[in-house]
Amino acid sequence: MGRIGRIVLAAACLVIAGCTVDGQASAGAVDLSPRAVPSTDFPGGSASRVPPPAVPGALADLTGRPLHGSVIPAQCTPAAVSADGAAVLVGPDPAASTATFTEAIVHADVPLDEVTALARRCPRTASGSSPTAMSAVITEVLPAPRRSGVATGAERRQLTTGGTGSSAITTSTTTLLAQRDGVRVIVEYRHQGAAPMSAQAGARLDALFSRAVDAAFG
Repeated sequence: MGRIGRIVLAAACLVIAGCTVDGQASAGAVDLSPRAVPSTDFPGGSASRVPPPAVPGALADLTGRPLHGSVIPAQCTPAAVSADGAAVLVGPDPAASTATFTEAIVHADVPLDEVTALARRCPRTASGSSPTAMSAVITEVLPAPRRSGVATGAERRQLTTGGTGSSAITTSTTTLLAQRDGVRVIVEYRHQGAAPMSAQAGARLDALFSRAVDAAFG
């Protein structure tokens, strides 16, 4: 399996949702894949599409809603988005071997202002599938990028598993969102460690987001 293949597998098997994925996108919803950003527009010039059986797990990671587990407190559980008709692509950061860029386009019923309002109410949560497989999650709402004709939002999350000792693993994500007419674009940068992403990575994330919004909404 090549590097991109390993990245796609990792994107579907991250610390929140685990690697067990049940269910596939059902037929019926409009296929959004033609509105996804081309893989050649990713910062490294390439990306791989997450296979349909793994899309529910990838969306669980992107939204912070565990596929097999719970959020504590329960009232802080993010709304789910449907895998039906969704497309998810993952590509490497050419400047960091353990970092990835992800773009997803999904059908979503919940407005973005509700997504960011929940994040503001719940800056510290725990998420996972069991007491021994929980992650401590810190969420920060960021200034939303400005894009004409679409609702936008942004947030940063820090997920730590394994307690606070030397065995703890911390993953950080920065996510940009755009939504119009029940279709949501999610663009995320994910890297290891608690440090903020670099200015270079931030510029690449902004550029990918702009291309993804253009591809999705014209």
